[in-house]
Amino acid sequence: MIKKLEVNSLTNISFADYGHLISNENIEPKLEENAFTFWDDMAEMNIEGKTGFGILEVNKRSKDFTNLERHVKTEEIFFTLDEDVVVLVGKATPNQEVPDIETVKAFKLEKGKGIFLFIGTWHWLPYPLAEKARLLVVFQQGTVDYDLEIKDLKELKGVTFSIKI
Repeated sequence: MIKKLEVNSLTNISFADYGHLISNENIEPKLEENAFTFWDDMAEMNIEGKTGFGILEVNKRSKDFTNLERHVKTEEIFFTLDEDVVVLVGKATPNQEVPDIETVKAFKLEKGKGIFLFIGTWHWLPYPLAEKARLLVVFQQGTVDYDLEIKDLKELKGVTFSIKI
């Protein structure tokens, strides 16, 4: 079965089941002077231990995907650095080993904005709307080594997702 995913607008309301949008739009700056403007407290993470920062570069590829991943020990932030992307998410399923395919959605994340993902939120590699895109990734240090669970939904449930763009 192929499940086609419309690309939704990303707002705090539309994304509330997965996390929230990180953006300085419609927020008053904490400090503003001639040389700079600073927005503070746009996101808050509860990380036990050290915080890891990484760069993820994603390349244009097939719009079909079958995998979703989650982290059950850490929240996560994706922040676009240079190009718009489509983020692919599914609701956290704390009492299940597999994602609920009915909750999987696609959202357009504009460059210069980010998303905060709740612990356990299923997600996959963002899809770049240009040939490639770079994102800043923030989560608990060691997450890739010790808290990365990937499920192939084609193998487990016979489902392939396809982004409609």
